[in-house]
Amino acid sequence: MAEWSALAVAVGILLIAAATIGIMLPVRRMLLRTEAVLGKLEGECTQLSREASRVLERASVSLDSIQRQLAAGESIAISISEAASVVVKTANAVHSVSKRASLAAVEHMERARLENERCIGEVFRWFDAGMTLWYTWNRRTSKSGDGHAD
Repeated sequence: MAEWSALAVAVGILLIAAATIGIMLPVRRMLLRTEAVLGKLEGECTQLSREASRVLERASVSLDSIQRQLAAGESIAISISEAASVVVKTANAVHSVSKRASLAAVEHMERARLENERCIGEVFRWFDAGMTLWYTWNRRTSKSGDGHAD
């Protein structure tokens, strides 16, 4: 009986070994496929990391260019702002000068008007006096001429 027991144990071990081999073969195939997929995935990841590196380099160059352009644009904006400030100051100065010039011109015109009015008034007074004198002279000479002729 010991022999039968040993034989049963041996058969059991053989069955377990066969089952283990039967299980291990599909697991091994699955591991080989997994290894192949992981190899492909590693290759694709390497390629993607290279492409990402190139994209990041281009993005870095683009960002540097944009930063330089923004710096140039900022200096242009500052220049434009300063120019606008100068234009505003100039416009204010021109307005102030034109206001003063207008006031001076109005004062000058008023003085000239008063002077002209005074001069013209004087001329009219002399003209009026001359006309009165002429009228009086003309009236007296025409009356005396009428009286002498008769």
